[in-house]
Amino acid sequence: MKYSGHEIKVVIGASYGDEGKGLMTDYFCRQAYRAGKSCLTVLHNGGAQRGHTVSSRDGVRHVFHHLSSGTFSFSDTYFADTFIINPMVFAGEHSELFPDTKIYCSPKCRWSTPFDMMINQIAEDSRGENRHGSCGFGIWETMVRYDSEKTVSFPEFMSVSKSKRAEYLKNIRDNYLPRRLQKLGISTLSDEWKETVYNDKLIENFISDCEYFYENTVIADAEILENYPYIVFEGGQGLLLSQDFGENEKHTTPSYTGAENPVRMIGMLSGENDVEVCYVTRTYLTRHGAGPFEGECSKNEIDPNMFDMTNVPNGYQGTLRYGRLDVKKLRDRISADFAKFESVLNAKMSLAVTHLNETNGKFVTPDGDVLPESIGVNKLYCSYDEYGEKL
Repeated sequence: MKYSGHEIKVVIGASYGDEGKGLMTDYFCRQAYRAGKSCLTVLHNGGAQRGHTVSSRDGVRHVFHHLSSGTFSFSDTYFADTFIINPMVFAGEHSELFPDTKIYCSPKCRWSTPFDMMINQIAEDSRGENRHGSCGFGIWETMVRYDSEKTVSFPEFMSVSKSKRAEYLKNIRDNYLPRRLQKLGISTLSDEWKETVYNDKLIENFISDCEYFYENTVIADAEILENYPYIVFEGGQGLLLSQDFGENEKHTTPSYTGAENPVRMIGMLSGENDVEVCYVTRTYLTRHGAGPFEGECSKNEIDPNMFDMTNVPNGYQGTLRYGRLDVKKLRDRISADFAKFESVLNAKMSLAVTHLNETNGKFVTPDGDVLPESIGVNKLYCSYDEYGEKL
């Protein structure tokens, strides 16, 4: 059934990511479920490097990488043409959850191979203290390969025999990978990396992951959105990491993290749509990995007792960094991004503030703590715990 109008929620991270986009996506999808409306979550930027945590009252807690954060609230998932799929990560997450939801995938999605991920990790290892702060999921390297090599779409890859698939992957491994590493200034591999890279079992297992992905998704164009009365656009990362932000390209992500993709896709929908654009922020700033970080401070200056179960230290991004939030700059960047929704009729802006329990209900700013109401938006959501309780 096609709908002439849709209720649409756009969830956008207001800073460097880790703001609570998963929590808000789950919240909106839960509202749709309670209202008896079928819901579709659109993943439209980045890929499986996202880590969106959802906790439920019955003790279920999951960090979503490749599925909608509204999965527990029975939302279906759509991988838009600007999303990067990773069959290996998908297979692991889907086989763990076995969600009773539909999953659609654009035929135009770029797709990552294990070799994109390994190039990413080998390069980060070689940089030592000058690491870019990558997650190690190969997002950037996937984009580089698509820009420099002849590639095939995922449906095309799946349409040929297993031997042809293996041949395609071996070409990436034996020809593209050494050329790309050479361009990155890496001429030799450690014995440990050689053993991993040139193990044919890796290709065999990845082909199985691709088959699993293909069996558990439906290839569909963006017209599938017309079949849902309620649509949630779940963004990855945050505005300060968008590919068009600042001059530190190596510390950003190769995608638009704000309005660009949702505006384009909403413009393709028929009828009059009710659109709410929800920007999400903690009461303070966080950042993974390397890169400039204005307002950086120690965790103790915010709350020495808080503990983040999702953002634990890892070998590629290190320990989560903390900072004080400049409310004026926050207001300016969300206003600038929301201005891009000018072409979208009936668009309204809201703000979701999370982690209020850690800072006594206030923003932690360089000039003294202030209340969330100071941001001056029409609608404000407040979360005081990991379950997304709202006021």
